[in-house]
Amino acid sequence: MTSAMYQPETTRSFYNNWGANEWNRLESSFENRINYQIHRTILGELVKPGDRVLEAGAGPGRFTLELTKAGAEVTVCDLSDVQLAINKEKVTEAGLAGNVTGWHQADIVDLSRFPSAGFDTVVCVGSVLSCVLDRIPEAFDELIRLVRPGGTVVVSVTSRYGYLRAGLNAILPMVAAGGQLGAIDQAVATGDIAGVQADFELLTTHFFTWDELRTHLTSRGCEIVTASASNFLSADTPLLDESLLADPEVMAAFTRWELQACRAPGNIDGGTHIIAAARKAE
Repeated sequence: MTSAMYQPETTRSFYNNWGANEWNRLESSFENRINYQIHRTILGELVKPGDRVLEAGAGPGRFTLELTKAGAEVTVCDLSDVQLAINKEKVTEAGLAGNVTGWHQADIVDLSRFPSAGFDTVVCVGSVLSCVLDRIPEAFDELIRLVRPGGTVVVSVTSRYGYLRAGLNAILPMVAAGGQLGAIDQAVATGDIAGVQADFELLTTHFFTWDELRTHLTSRGCEIVTASASNFLSADTPLLDESLLADPEVMAAFTRWELQACRAPGNIDGGTHIIAAARKAE
């Protein structure tokens, strides 16, 4: 449980200023491309043609495109008006706007504009839940309220121990330079990333453990149907010759191994993100 306070205007401003960088992020590195592929694969297994889907915290539309291509009827919402505008632009350019019922500026801690049990699937992936801090319980209440009995909630969150593992090449020099140990110790102990000084802007967020995420879902009457890490093999691979992965056969093999490793029960805490799908009780 986090004690950090959610400040929605700070979060909205951050993502408005971040703008198109959020669209580019999932293609910006090998790690991010694999992260994108793992999320796409799992969503493709769960979302079927004709499903009524709410995508909460949809961002610039990477996953909106996947959901609409799958034939789902998607309702899009996001806190950032800039991200919503990019989302609409990208989906329209792809000729898939007809599969979107609307684009709504809304906060995942209050989705009262949408009817209870109104969707077959509710999707909230990326780091959206990690941003709402002390209001994480309210966000889970809302996501689960909106899915019909027997429907599925699909979420992903940033992983506390996976990011620690992936970020050691940056974290240990920060500790060695002095002045950061207390903040990093606190982040590891609580999952709250606050007070850490970096070369780029950091938004205060909460990094989850798998036990924490699972409890949020199961304590609300949901049954876990899928759980996976993301980037168990591919997180922070500075020694990897990425040119090898330009070979489609090599890339396909690596992706198979990555998915298998990410889904191994002992590895779920070990990637940059944790992905879970849960079925709401009938």
